[in-house]
Amino acid sequence: MAPRVSSLLCLGLCLSQKITAPERTLPTPSIRAVPSSVVPKEARVSFYCQGPQGSKSFQLWKDEAFLLQINTSREEAAFRLQPEGLVAAGSYSCRYWQGSYWSEFSAPLQLVVTGFFSRPSLQVQPSTMVAVGETVTLVCQELLSSGFLKLTFFLLKTGVSAPLQHQSPEGRMASFTLPSVKAEDAGNYSCIYSSKGTNKGSDPSDVLRLEVTGKKTEHPQRKASDYTTGNLIRLSLAGVVLLILEVLVAEAQHSQRGS
Repeated sequence: MAPRVSSLLCLGLCLSQKITAPERTLPTPSIRAVPSSVVPKEARVSFYCQGPQGSKSFQLWKDEAFLLQINTSREEAAFRLQPEGLVAAGSYSCRYWQGSYWSEFSAPLQLVVTGFFSRPSLQVQPSTMVAVGETVTLVCQELLSSGFLKLTFFLLKTGVSAPLQHQSPEGRMASFTLPSVKAEDAGNYSCIYSSKGTNKGSDPSDVLRLEVTGKKTEHPQRKASDYTTGNLIRLSLAGVVLLILEVLVAEAQHSQRGS
């Protein structure tokens, strides 16, 4: 009898994992990683899953497999993990229970664990000091071949929990563009790379400090205010004076030839 009861309990639990609400009846939750979704080996990471008021339970899933569950009436649940190298790298998502249903899963969050390959280089064009409004290009390049056929590069900024940009170029470098930079774009940048489709990353590049100065320097251009009535009169008078001088010079030269 006991084995049968255990089987029924297991069946009920498994079925409950799959019951989701009808489409669009529950808001989709969100997930974030603290301190970042790019972490070194053995780093402590917390995943925060946020749902609407009235949620009863939250689940954390990794690579489409159930990982943890927290029962709480709060709108957000914190899942604290201590990764063990590559074991923690992967795709995480979460969902919550409300009423009689599980919500849809959040958008997946990729946790990249660094420290498996040599660091790339990071360079900036045109300079580490730029003016507001200018365009900056940050070039991340693999220095020692990792042997992977395809790489994905990530641009990181200190204080930002997720990569700013990522690219999977054909070559061994990626160019990240910051168009029309603003004061808040100033800060410390670095980059990493991984084998495309995996969450196994390199050591971060050396930190590059980007400084943003005042307004963008404009080339001197004639403004509309230069063509006011007063300025036009002055320009006309100057033209008349020049014409008179040319006439006087021509007459003087003619007189010298006649004499």
